[in-house]
Amino acid sequence: MTKYTDFINYNLSMLTDHIRTETYRRALLQTVKSHDVILDLGCGTGILTFFACQAGAQRVYAIESEDVIELAKQVCAKNGLQDRTIFVRDPSFRVELPEKVDVLVTETIGTFGLDEGILGSVIDARDRFLRKDGAIIPRSIQLFMVPVELPGFYEHMIDFWASDRYGLDFSPVRRLAANNFHPIRLSKDTFLSEPVNLLQILLTEAKSSDVRSEVSFYGTRRGKLHGIAGWFIVEVTKGIFLSNAPESVTSHWGLAFFPLDRPVAVERGNLMRLAIESTGNGSAWNWQVEVNEQRFNQSTLWGFPQTMEEPHKLLPTCRPRLSRRGQAELFLLSLFSGEKTISELEQELRRQFPDLIRSQEQASASVQEVVRKCT
Repeated sequence: MTKYTDFINYNLSMLTDHIRTETYRRALLQTVKSHDVILDLGCGTGILTFFACQAGAQRVYAIESEDVIELAKQVCAKNGLQDRTIFVRDPSFRVELPEKVDVLVTETIGTFGLDEGILGSVIDARDRFLRKDGAIIPRSIQLFMVPVELPGFYEHMIDFWASDRYGLDFSPVRRLAANNFHPIRLSKDTFLSEPVNLLQILLTEAKSSDVRSEVSFYGTRRGKLHGIAGWFIVEVTKGIFLSNAPESVTSHWGLAFFPLDRPVAVERGNLMRLAIESTGNGSAWNWQVEVNEQRFNQSTLWGFPQTMEEPHKLLPTCRPRLSRRGQAELFLLSLFSGEKTISELEQELRRQFPDLIRSQEQASASVQEVVRKCT
């Protein structure tokens, strides 16, 4: 399987999710009026852009930072919609539009609602591009959580790494596995309490992409607590909802499972406290669980391998300095006047940085990377 196969399969999984796709289609048909100007954030294959055109939009700005936008352009032309569609390949934070829009639509909804960066991108685009009386699709996001008992999943995904494998100790990986949230399918018989509404976000009013909430659960049965599971209910537009809750799982989304570092036995009536926060526009999650006088502090910031210095680079008090590779990129950018060819840039890079660029292949890869990012 190649990365292109993965790309096709990923987009296929979304388009064949009939509940997701048809829900958004109905929402756009209900919201978009003739001559409206639409902004599609993270357009992907362009399906929401094309639905907006079908609903009568005068013009659609389709923003996407990934390669999939080239496919969207081809599908757009094939369906004769190119006269009403303007594609912009860039992260939305860097984009400027020549006019205000009537409707802002996005489906950058992650497994736990916020983890694909929907909140930060919508706040930014809403404040810069949306008319005062404009509509946002989706309107709101609610997050729910519940303590769960998942012995089989926990053994497979977390404790697998605690045992020797092939005569080797892989236990360092366990810490990473325990500090990530995992997509999962759930049935209600795994619940150790009633679900709790964690928070509700109105996208017309949200001010920050950072969120925090504290909730309590009371055990409804005896069992072993392996972690906390979460899902979303999205109001796409008035009266139209989309959810990945256990009773309404679509083909595209699973639920989110936040594991405890170790399982804890609980009884009916036991109090379980949870404090959870998301920072970095949904990219980082921290969760603290208190149960039976035990306290767990976990974070996705500890969920991937990194050097000791890496987290400190992003602190507000850090004073960054260019690395040798950063100096090479800066040098390349200084030559981007439109006069030198790719071949000439490669030669200049090798001449200026012989300690870093030791082969033609390295020079070619370095130049191509900077050209793709910055031109």
